[in-house]
Amino acid sequence: MTTECLPAPSRRLLTKLLAAEFPGAAELRGQVAEARVARHWGAASASVDLAVPSRVRAAPVEDGLLPVVGTVRDGSGELVGELLVWVSGGRLSALEFTWYGDAAPAELPEPGLVTVTVE
Repeated sequence: MTTECLPAPSRRLLTKLLAAEFPGAAELRGQVAEARVARHWGAASASVDLAVPSRVRAAPVEDGLLPVVGTVRDGSGELVGELLVWVSGGRLSALEFTWYGDAAPAELPEPGLVTVTVE
């Protein structure tokens, strides 16, 4: 598996999403600096699979979707999508940008356009 450094926009968004308090958040926050992009979901996709080295402490969370959601609005306040964080084996495994509408976003939103909630 080829990995690349986590781009600054992804790092900023993960940091914002993981600033929320939920079980395992502290350990996941500690993984952000070590996370790498393992795979892009598509040529024009803003969503990525992540890889975190096994030497980094795993979080005590179930595999799957974290209970934190980043609601994304555009500059005019219109709801355009959500950011979701996936975990596997207690490690960050994906950052997904779901969208509403016909055109998939080619890049991640600015953190200021994201409202974080814990579900």
